[in-house]
Amino acid sequence: MPLFALPSDLRVLKKFLSHLSWLMVLNLTIKPAYLLVVDAKIQDVLGPEAWGNFFPLLSLSVLLNILLDAGLANHTTRSIAQNPAELKGHFQSGWKAKAVLLPLYLVTLLAAGYLLGYRGISLQWLAWLGVNQALMSAVLFVRAGLQGAGEHITDAWVSIADRALLLVGLGGLLIATEGFQLEWLLGGTTVALSCSLILGWLRIEALRPESSTAAASASNIWHHFRESWPYALLFLLMMTYHRVDAIMLERMAPNGAVQAGWYAMGYRLFEAANMIGFLFATLLLPYFTRMLRAGDDVRPLAAGVSRLLLVGGGSVAWVAAFFAPAFLGLFYGSFLVEAAPVLPWLMLSFAVFAQGYVFSTLLTARGDLKLLNRLAALGAVANIGGNAWWLSQADDSNAAWGCAIISAGTQILVVGLQTAAAMRFHPGRIWWKVGQAALLHSLACLAICGVFSRWSDTSAWSVLACLLCCIAAGALPGIAQTNPLRQLLSDKMNTFADS
Repeated sequence: MPLFALPSDLRVLKKFLSHLSWLMVLNLTIKPAYLLVVDAKIQDVLGPEAWGNFFPLLSLSVLLNILLDAGLANHTTRSIAQNPAELKGHFQSGWKAKAVLLPLYLVTLLAAGYLLGYRGISLQWLAWLGVNQALMSAVLFVRAGLQGAGEHITDAWVSIADRALLLVGLGGLLIATEGFQLEWLLGGTTVALSCSLILGWLRIEALRPESSTAAASASNIWHHFRESWPYALLFLLMMTYHRVDAIMLERMAPNGAVQAGWYAMGYRLFEAANMIGFLFATLLLPYFTRMLRAGDDVRPLAAGVSRLLLVGGGSVAWVAAFFAPAFLGLFYGSFLVEAAPVLPWLMLSFAVFAQGYVFSTLLTARGDLKLLNRLAALGAVANIGGNAWWLSQADDSNAAWGCAIISAGTQILVVGLQTAAAMRFHPGRIWWKVGQAALLHSLACLAICGVFSRWSDTSAWSVLACLLCCIAAGALPGIAQTNPLRQLLSDKMNTFADS
């Protein structure tokens, strides 16, 4: 029997790998290109004060985004994957639930903005951002249905459609005009997300079976919301210590809008780099879940991915520490000196948070959500308290720098505790090898950056060459060993075939 089953399993595996490759290639090509080329250029053209007034509003709209979903997307993916005939029923009940969540989100968002002191055009921008967040949530809901139905290629295209349209549309505006208006960004985002939603919706309509089951009852939907609240709470707490910095900085600091703009210059690079860690987490969660259920040892996979991410995160952090103005100069044309002190600390945050993607995902797969929520709450309190203390005494030039340091400290605190918990649940000498790899790679990066800073100029090409050399240092003995990891992934990839 296994002899006949093997070819079918291999075909399913090959198909999944093809879909996964599409998803990763498209996301790692289009989204960073938009963020680092178009979005950064818009920020550069508008200047730090104009962007500093807008960036906290964007952060606030993202911070409260969980009110638009409350775990509904994940529930839809799992349910449709288990029973594709329920596609129509889940979408009908899901849209009804979203019809309730949308006004709740908009009212809460505008009320929060008003209480924070925003008035006039700022509230108009905030309302527009809320509409765009609602469209984005709808796109994610449609994508959840596509993922559950196994339409991975369509999902990959829908996932990047809005950013691809913005890359072309807003990029063309930047080339054709000398100035830029925030309303163009807001309106362009609305149009792009609407097109992405229509694209996914048309495919969902084509997939709906004729004899699909009736919509799930409202009581089942609200029961799911009650079951998924720990995930929603975790997302909210994590977004708090990721996004509250910009809001507090703009509201409390002297010259707050300008300093929030400087902070946003570095945060844009943090956000782009963070996409890699997020994709790893998306891939790791089903691995860890299935391996733990089967009683397999998850330590080699966790350690292997941790070592890969420390190479990428460590390389970016070290180069940013040595060449901050030149690093920013790859994407911006002005205010490089003012924003330079912020960048190394935000890139350190990325390096640490990338490790958090590994160990927090492992804890999630174990079902330790109560622990994760406690640690996230600790991070939120530490971040808000630290920023409040610092901004009460900061001046008009160093407030953003201090907030970046507090952000890095918060990441070290939370991720350090997550890592310690994961290692306590899964003890072994393999973790010492991860620490050894981190030390060896840091020493290699220190030497490489020292050589480049002494013997090279600070041009864009020198910074890129230094970054590539630091990444290449990961191939040194004892740092990132990809062969065992690749073999493990190949052996375990078939866990997705029947999921």
